[in-house]
Amino acid sequence: MGRNKQLRQILSTPLTAGFRPFGRNCKRGNCIELLFDEYEVVRLLDYEGCQQAEAAEQMKISRPTLTRIYMEARKKISTALVEGRQLKITGGNKDFSTYQSNKINVVIMNQKIAIPTCDGALWPHFGKAPQVTIVTIEEGKVLETEVLDAPPHEHGAMPRFIAAHGCTAVLCGGLGGGAVTLLNQLGIEVHAGAPAIPIDELLTQYLGGTIVYGDGSCHHHCDGHHHE
Repeated sequence: MGRNKQLRQILSTPLTAGFRPFGRNCKRGNCIELLFDEYEVVRLLDYEGCQQAEAAEQMKISRPTLTRIYMEARKKISTALVEGRQLKITGGNKDFSTYQSNKINVVIMNQKIAIPTCDGALWPHFGKAPQVTIVTIEEGKVLETEVLDAPPHEHGAMPRFIAAHGCTAVLCGGLGGGAVTLLNQLGIEVHAGAPAIPIDELLTQYLGGTIVYGDGSCHHHCDGHHHE
């Protein structure tokens, strides 16, 4: 049995979801994904000018781990620049089967999370939830919780509603591919496959990196499609 990964603390989600090259020789396919912890290491070392020991302390990881992440990040960035490839900044939630291994070890210290809910618990079907609970996280702790009525069940309504309230992430059960695509386009990180449990318990698990994620796909038109 492998040892648990240590939680990596990240100040906040990036301001942009990525970058696209321009020019006649740009490569449209084969997008390179820069994970949040890789982005954070580059931000701390190259942008903020921190020493490696200081950056490692801020992220709550060892210095060798930070060095390894930094080298991987620089390789991805240099490849995107030299080969003219799109660079996407993501938490790694592209493949639900690898969601837990890629995502569970990262804690975003400042964010605004939207959770589809009903009666104080996560509602398992994203687009059909009667309520949306919006949670503001600062310094890794819950600062404010607001419960709102969900928008009408129309195509694209839920993602746009969440974006309009300034949310940076969605914590949900199942959702359709259309919703995932639209949320990504709006710069909102998707944490899918979360269990349908009370919000307080869910947030404790999320912030502690102990959520056991299940299948995040949806077979009930959760992306907002509905039948008359």
